Amino acid sequence: MECDFLVRFNKGRQFFEVYLWDVHPTTFAAWGGGRWGYWSNTRTSDRLGKFGEAHFVKSRLRFDTIVHELDHVRTDWMWSRGETITRRNEERYACFLDEIVRKFVRELRKREPKIKL
Repeated sequence: MECDFLVRFNKGRQFFEVYLWDVHPTTFAAWGGGRWGYWSNTRTSDRLGKFGEAHFVKSRLRFDTIVHELDHVRTDWMWSRGETITRRNEERYACFLDEIVRKFVRELRKREPKIKL
């Protein structure tokens, strides 16, 4: 299945695909995901190309669900680089999360203008 949209990061060198599913949350959970969304790491490289897939139940999309799954993206990206949050890099990773949330919401509004967040 083709993804609904891409979110690019790392100066455009990496991206993750976003899938919006029009199913009931129990169906979604039965597929092996969470009840409203899940992150799937499918990276082939730590620095280039596809990094993974974020899946969401379209009818239950809320800010907290979006940020929860995108925090998995951020954490997975940090771990792929062998890093953890410290006092020295915390602001940089907070800004990284801001960046991917902003790009996600911008692409979501282009694709699904009727979704109310």
